Amino acid sequence: MIGSRVKLGAWLVAEDRDRAFDGGTEVDNPMQERTQIMVPLLTADVRFTDQFGIQAAVSVPDVTRSAIVQRPGGSINFSETFSGLGDTSVLGWYRLVPIKRWYVVATFGASLPTGKTEAPRFRPELSDGSLVPMSRLQRGSGTVDPLFGASLTRKFGIGTVFGSLAARTPVYDNGDGLRTGGSSELNTGIAREVFTTRLSTFARIGWLHRTQDRFRGTPVLVGGGDWVHFSPGIAAQVGKGIQVQAEVKLPIYRSLANKQLDSAAIFQFGISRSF
Repeated sequence: MIGSRVKLGAWLVAEDRDRAFDGGTEVDNPMQERTQIMVPLLTADVRFTDQFGIQAAVSVPDVTRSAIVQRPGGSINFSETFSGLGDTSVLGWYRLVPIKRWYVVATFGASLPTGKTEAPRFRPELSDGSLVPMSRLQRGSGTVDPLFGASLTRKFGIGTVFGSLAARTPVYDNGDGLRTGGSSELNTGIAREVFTTRLSTFARIGWLHRTQDRFRGTPVLVGGGDWVHFSPGIAAQVGKGIQVQAEVKLPIYRSLANKQLDSAAIFQFGISRSF
């Protein structure tokens, strides 16, 4: 919304990891392991001048892990759930002078350890040189992690072309000796108004790279890999300063660092209000 100085948002990211992959190949999932992830996200963006502002976001993850464990006396339905406050990110953004009609915004800040951490527990034996966790109840990283990124946009006759880069770069272990894996993401896409200026569709291609967690220098068998997603979406203005947006991220390529669960799609829905 032109002239607005404050923008508040509420978002929901949902993912159901019920397929096992080894590298880029789907493999059997004999224990029917499953991780259901729901992450509400609250955001705020305050513009102090046309060139500078601050963004903040806090997550409230809700995660359920389940499996069927075979025992000599029969099968056991295992399940664990955790939810609560996650980490909070605070970013400053700066809008550069347009370069040949490209609008560039740089971001810089940190992820703050507001989420609860747990002392990790691992099996006594390694798997391909990595520690195997017995519990994954981590709501937060326990560390202050630098964040940085940039985005650019330009209008053409066919629509608005955009691109973005974002990275999270942990630099030290938390109090329990765990360092959450870093991540970087590169996106490019196009948005176009349809039928009316209040409705637009968009599509993007994104590359995501994640490194494995590490415990006192030893890799942990959690996460790690490369993904390429195709993400179509739609955004609509439904009232004065109110926008709703929906998007689905579809993996079209993945190369995972280890055997792990992954999902067929990631769903994102949000609503924001500008003042």
